[in-house]
Amino acid sequence: MSYIIEFLRSLFPDSTSAAISIIVTVLVFWMYKELRSNFLENGKSNQQRVDKALDIYSDIEFEIYKYLNEKSDLFIVTERISKASSLLPYDLLKSYIKFKETTEESLKRELLLKFHNDIEKEIYCLKLKQFDIVTFKNDKNIAASIEYYIKTKIAPFGIPLIYTYFNLVFLLLFILFTALIVSAPTVKEQIFLFSLVFAALFYLMFLYYIITEGFLKRRFKHSYTNWILLLLFALGLPSLVIFTGAWFSGILVFVMIFIYGYYAGRKSMRDL
Repeated sequence: MSYIIEFLRSLFPDSTSAAISIIVTVLVFWMYKELRSNFLENGKSNQQRVDKALDIYSDIEFEIYKYLNEKSDLFIVTERISKASSLLPYDLLKSYIKFKETTEESLKRELLLKFHNDIEKEIYCLKLKQFDIVTFKNDKNIAASIEYYIKTKIAPFGIPLIYTYFNLVFLLLFILFTALIVSAPTVKEQIFLFSLVFAALFYLMFLYYIITEGFLKRRFKHSYTNWILLLLFALGLPSLVIFTGAWFSGILVFVMIFIYGYYAGRKSMRDL
């Protein structure tokens, strides 16, 4: 690090520019170190959780299999699933509660069969998330070998680097907008810039939520009203800021985001 600092000093003869470049460089190195450490720790923790879930799901699957072949008791099956509740996905937990609360024997068996099929699918999905030298299938599949190399060798360095880049860009934009707000000649312009920044952040966050929850998870209710309001939200709000330019337009956009968010949560999205 000391060599890098000396190199930066030689590049920038001006003491102020050199100080800024040194601060930014130290910040980038520190961010990358912390992000990489967190990435590796989270990856290890996630793999341990996957391994634990696989063991527990396999025990549940086998216990259900024994019960279906009259080698186990229903109470033991129910107890085993109940103890794994913290590791069950939301859909499987709902299926288990429905099965547990059912009193009709024929329906109870049918629900247990469905749960057995679902837990098998979950085991397959978790197995695909295991990436280590023991579970990796070492065959002549070049694509699989490349994927394994990227996830185990490149990703631990590349992904934290990408996160560092985005954090640095966000920090620089924050400093830029702060400087613009402070240097604005009038209070109205300061209010406009301040409200515009926060409105843009909330707009992008809510648009991301609609795309992931509404379309990727297929919760969006397709109706003329919902589509018209979605288009007005997605296209109308940026147009309002661009074509009006009023000092209060950022505040107006902020209020409209909350109004549409309240409507979308109640009318445009299906329940999970």
